[in-house]
Amino acid sequence: MRIAALLLLALFSFGWAQPRIVTVDDLKAALSNPKVFLIDVRTPQEFAQGHIKGAVNWPLQEIERWWNQVPKDRPVYIHCNTQNRSGVAVQYLMGKGYRNLNLVNGGIQAWMARRYPVTR
Repeated sequence: MRIAALLLLALFSFGWAQPRIVTVDDLKAALSNPKVFLIDVRTPQEFAQGHIKGAVNWPLQEIERWWNQVPKDRPVYIHCNTQNRSGVAVQYLMGKGYRNLNLVNGGIQAWMARRYPVTR
């Protein structure tokens, strides 16, 4: 998991703007802010098995359909199962001009490992 975070950080350091890479603890604390917008880029089937309360399910496979609905005036957190797909989503959105993005390190797996609640 740490290797994936380092690889993503290396990718973002080649002249691209960098997202904030945050922990699930950071995300849990941020969720007390009603302005936080949380995107889960997993498949609808994965989302139905358990997700973080308040998350919208916008699958990575459909990013070209939903990317322009991401708010630019709110802090945006993006996660997936671990962080591979969310890293791709963040890279895509940054290419579209988004800057207030937070990539959740470890995704839902890290969230559940901390025994944080999930909704079905």
